[in-house]
Amino acid sequence: MRIDSMMTDTSSREIFKDIDKVEMKVKMLQKKAGGLRIKYMPAQSTVNDLRAYCKELQIQTGMKLDFLCVDYLDLLMPVSAKVSPSDLFVKDKYVSEELRNLAKELNVLFVTASQLNRSAVEEIEFDHSHISGGISKINTADNVFGIFTSRSMRERGQYQLQLMKTRSSSGVGQKIELEFNVETLRITDPNPEGYTPKNAQPSANDIMSKLKPQSTVSESVDPITGEIEPLNKKVVAGVENAKLKSLLSSLKK
Repeated sequence: MRIDSMMTDTSSREIFKDIDKVEMKVKMLQKKAGGLRIKYMPAQSTVNDLRAYCKELQIQTGMKLDFLCVDYLDLLMPVSAKVSPSDLFVKDKYVSEELRNLAKELNVLFVTASQLNRSAVEEIEFDHSHISGGISKINTADNVFGIFTSRSMRERGQYQLQLMKTRSSSGVGQKIELEFNVETLRITDPNPEGYTPKNAQPSANDIMSKLKPQSTVSESVDPITGEIEPLNKKVVAGVENAKLKSLLSSLKK
């Protein structure tokens, strides 16, 4: 259901209200963007299990895979060596190398994810030490991105990608701002300056500013001086001018 929501830009609460329309949108997108297959595999699976499924899928359907996403690396076990699950550094080293070899073998774009450790909970900038299991995963990967968001960013519908490693560019340390739709769970490129993201949650400051009473100030012309002044000063100025007139009249008498 989440995939349908993201693909069709439809709120997850609205999918079942108009399921036929959503199904039609998915089929139309499939004609332009190709097919997407989601396969559940149990924890402790190996790269051989992934390879067998991909080969079987290609034989049965005749499709050629061009993208493979594994969610996520930490749940896989290595094939080439018997490693204790508690030894995360060695386990993740073998698994990441085997996944890289599989991507080369199938000639596909490969993406996977990994957990961050506890030290990254309060951080706003990530580095290699924040990745669970150690640096063995990073040494194997071509590009490593950290996904960061905070409570205030989620209220504004924002996510941030932090480029932690790149093998073929000089983009390390750069940050990419993205927009996040809390209803469809879709992450997109940011909109032009001054445009509010669709379905973005209002921030606490926005809510408070709406609750605060606001005065409207308009302009008026002083009858004596002819100067333009705000309406909220008109009453004060009028009283002072009346007093001045009265004082001048008493002096003349």
